[in-house]
Amino acid sequence: MLNEQEVRTKVKQLIVQVSSLPMEKIGDQSSFIEDLGLDSLALLEVGVAIDYEYKLDVPDEELEQLATVQDAVDLVLTKMTACAQAS
Repeated sequence: MLNEQEVRTKVKQLIVQVSSLPMEKIGDQSSFIEDLGLDSLALLEVGVAIDYEYKLDVPDEELEQLATVQDAVDLVLTKMTACAQAS
């Protein structure tokens, strides 16, 4: 299972792919909308990219709740832990 730092790095890489922002501008507590300037479509693209990367099958309603980079990392870790415990 991946550790938190590995997940954080991958989440930031996915944000860079979707937004074209430089990695150094993306902090752990960065708000997707206020700090990174992502609109709702870009935010959805980030959520879908994370969901696809980790094969989490996260409902759109949960993806829409993501506000910060740390929220996305926490979601991945929570879902991966739940999947590991279920198997």
